[in-house]
Amino acid sequence: MRIFLDTNIYILGADDKESSEGQILTWLGFRQNIGGSNEVIISQALIDEVTRVAKRLRNKDWSGELLGKICSNLNVRYVLIDRQAFATLEAQAVIPREDIGVYLTAQAGKADCFVSANHKLIRALVRETKEFECLTPESFVSKYVR
Repeated sequence: MRIFLDTNIYILGADDKESSEGQILTWLGFRQNIGGSNEVIISQALIDEVTRVAKRLRNKDWSGELLGKICSNLNVRYVLIDRQAFATLEAQAVIPREDIGVYLTAQAGKADCFVSANHKLIRALVRETKEFECLTPESFVSKYVR
């Protein structure tokens, strides 16, 4: 399965391994490489966002640690996002501007599942695109992890 995890999953999950976000990361091998077959989709836009938020919440060392675990322990699929597609979506105003890079990452990676605690984004994606299954962390854990 190809899975896209929104920034909030990495930040909250790295901070609290008992949370739904933490359970997802553990299941995918974030804490210890388990060589799983599930692919986690990332892009430079996601990396930039995770880095920015992690630095703001703690510091640059924690940010580097998160990125190191993402790249070393997870089975990642790195994708490039199209700048023209970004401009097109921005003009359409279907998806909030701050979430366009996230959406395009999932789309470029042909995600089967999009996981985010951002309920507004999930509703917009499900209603407008119907491209992938969109789940909250709790729903994902219930459906796939347990």
